[in-house]
Amino acid sequence: MSITPPHGARWPDIAAATGGGAGTTITGRDGAGTPLGPIADWPASLRTAFALCRLSPAPAVLWWGDGPVALPNDVYRDLLGPDHDAPTGVDWWPGDRDALAALLAGVGAGGPAATSPDVPVRRTRDGVDEERWFTFTHTPVTDESGRPAGVLTVGAETTAAVVGARRLRLLAVLADALAGAADPLEVARRAVATLAGAGRAPFAQLHLVTPDGPRLAAADGADVPPGAPGGWPLAEVLADGVPRLVPPRATAGRPAAPVVAVLPVPDPAAGPAAVLVAGLDPRRPVDADHRAFAGLVAGQIGAALAAARARQADHLRSGGGPDPSRAERRALRRAEALARLAGALSSARGREAVVQVLTTLAPAVVDAAALRVAIAPPGLTVLDVAGDDTPAGRLPIDADDPLARAVRGDAALPPAGGRTTGLCLPLRDGDGHALGALEVRWAGPVADDEALRNLLDTVAGLGSQALQRAELTGSAQAMAGFAARLSVTRSTAEAIEVILDAATTALGAELPGLAMRGEGRRVRLWHHDDVPGTLAATFRDLTVDDPRPIVRALRAGERIVLRDRAEFAARFPGLPDPVGAHGLVTTVALPLFGAGHRPIAALGFGWRRERPLRDTDLALLDTVADLCEQTLERVRLAAAEHNLVTRLAGRLRSSSLTTPPGVEVATRYRPAMSGLHLGGDWYDLVRQDGDRLAVVVGDVVGHQVEAAADMAQLRTMLNTLIRMGVPLEEVFLRLTELLGVGFLGTCLVVVVDPAARTARVARAGHPHPVLLPVGRPPHSVQTANALPLGMVDRPMTVTIVPFAPGDVLVAYTDGLVERRGRPYDEGVAALRRSLAGVRDEPVEAIADALLHDLAGSEDDQALVVLRHLG
Repeated sequence: MSITPPHGARWPDIAAATGGGAGTTITGRDGAGTPLGPIADWPASLRTAFALCRLSPAPAVLWWGDGPVALPNDVYRDLLGPDHDAPTGVDWWPGDRDALAALLAGVGAGGPAATSPDVPVRRTRDGVDEERWFTFTHTPVTDESGRPAGVLTVGAETTAAVVGARRLRLLAVLADALAGAADPLEVARRAVATLAGAGRAPFAQLHLVTPDGPRLAAADGADVPPGAPGGWPLAEVLADGVPRLVPPRATAGRPAAPVVAVLPVPDPAAGPAAVLVAGLDPRRPVDADHRAFAGLVAGQIGAALAAARARQADHLRSGGGPDPSRAERRALRRAEALARLAGALSSARGREAVVQVLTTLAPAVVDAAALRVAIAPPGLTVLDVAGDDTPAGRLPIDADDPLARAVRGDAALPPAGGRTTGLCLPLRDGDGHALGALEVRWAGPVADDEALRNLLDTVAGLGSQALQRAELTGSAQAMAGFAARLSVTRSTAEAIEVILDAATTALGAELPGLAMRGEGRRVRLWHHDDVPGTLAATFRDLTVDDPRPIVRALRAGERIVLRDRAEFAARFPGLPDPVGAHGLVTTVALPLFGAGHRPIAALGFGWRRERPLRDTDLALLDTVADLCEQTLERVRLAAAEHNLVTRLAGRLRSSSLTTPPGVEVATRYRPAMSGLHLGGDWYDLVRQDGDRLAVVVGDVVGHQVEAAADMAQLRTMLNTLIRMGVPLEEVFLRLTELLGVGFLGTCLVVVVDPAARTARVARAGHPHPVLLPVGRPPHSVQTANALPLGMVDRPMTVTIVPFAPGDVLVAYTDGLVERRGRPYDEGVAALRRSLAGVRDEPVEAIADALLHDLAGSEDDQALVVLRHLG
């Protein structure tokens, strides 16, 4: 792909044609009146970042400049609604704008990527209020000089996790409110008041079952609509125990009512104890999760009703009435234990915490002797098992174990009926997919009846809600960590390493591979060493017309999701399936796009068990793609600049066409790769009379174009002064007189005289050269203290050292030895150790060894190695 952006006059048309509404709106304005300036004059870094933003499938906004100016994509604009139609500043943010401003300032000042977790986004669409939550990742974007100039914000939806946590909190509050209620009427009043007070149910009614039929015991809500035609279907629900959903209907003078749920309220010791009529939260879709939550609420109320009846019986007994039944006392204990379980799960953070709560508190709810929990990580072939006072371990999903069979069959074991000493129940998400299973065991046989199953279903429902929330929260945290790791990558190789290591970790996937175009029609597949050699061998000779999914994704920009190998065979008939042969079942090929919306890479990975990809999973795929695309584009630009600087350094090499006889010389220059930087380090070799050689190594402060310009000027002036025969002790003083003090840097000049077997050293604030004499250890050449360039105001002291046949002399810039978090002297010591280890090698090999052993610099590196040949 060309590194040159489209011509300024053409670029607005391209942006408008490919950017949707965002591209048309932004490019259609006269940018001269904004801090961005005329759009045709935008720098390449802004164009690239805006292209990545507007083409992102996830909601994204680019903040640019000190303002900052906000440039959102269509998905982000649609998320906030039609009121935002101008590129303003933080008005585009749906959350706390002061907090955003501080966060953007930190990231824009060179800080790492940051996150804004669970930001609420509210808008009205078609007369219906929507409420969603997103975790936004803020990644710095650098300009052409390598400095942060903007921040790209990308959102991943966390609505399911937030709603799940809120529902668990409501269950905990409800359990606390119902604890200790003295009679069923008190339970009804507290339950209805709690539900209506939570602000999520427009109204609630509780009808208690009496010998004369259901009777309204409590009702609350700001706007209780009338019953459905013919009344609420109370009798029908009591007759068959099946919940009903009553659709909204308009009445005269009032808007349409919400969807109303009419649910049986189970009694753990008997049949239905009541009927709950509740308006469902109009801000949330009436999906499987919503219906399951309503069922959990009904179950909680049923347990409280049973406990209240037990308390009534106990009160009668204390006043001389009949002794409460054993079933009533058990119902009281179970209701209190269920309240503790709901409260603890609502505050549990992370999967391990949820499992800990279930294994310690759930047994008391059902009077069990032991309880085990198996978690089924999506797409993996093993279960994580904990509980029963045994260490946590792993269980193959195909094992002949009740937990494994419950997950595989997605059904309770054994079937209901009769007496049993143990039961297994599957844990499911809102779409019915397995999250794991519970195994409950009793000390002796118990009646496996409807009452026990209702209670176990309530426990399983609470656990499923908590696990689903933990899974989504964990994915969001993994995405934030992935973004942070990508934000500090400095090269394509580093970016690929992070992508292969971290992108699939957030999804629990295996065997990742990244396909990228090579020379001509070739395609190269990058992968980790854990990919089996027999599998890697099948992808060695790829070309762009290869029919396999990962290359097709790269060629056509198509996201390919294959649920199982049967779907692979149907979509790619006759094509060998080496991925399936190595155990992967569900596979994904994810295209990654560059700034011109052309696919530049494709990321492939898979799972060893079929994984249903829900909407939240697909949103994570979009986020992974967006983060990878931005990073690859950033390091591509950095690599292009690096190549430019390297070529420039090649042109600035020695002005000496030949080295004098008796001296062997090797030179190296490696620019920094910490951004789009143009370095200020240099070296020069100047041939002098008498077969003498002047070696010059210098470093100008900075990494920007101005530093490079200073470097070129200094290099030229020093070369000229040395050629004119200016005495070495006066070279730096003359330089100050000619150029003044408008620059700052360091420099070293070493004049080697092979015939005289000496080296004369003048140093202006620069690192000391290192001398390796024959038969002796290397040491730094000590000279008199000297001021840096731009501050020299008197002749320098010249140090003369022996330079005998076989001796090696090394001159370098501080980028070779200086590292963040390490004392400078340790770096010099490392240089001397490395030099001693290769003392007998040719100077070219010595130079290569020093750069290899002292890798990891964030600064430019210039190096000259000389040997006296005798």
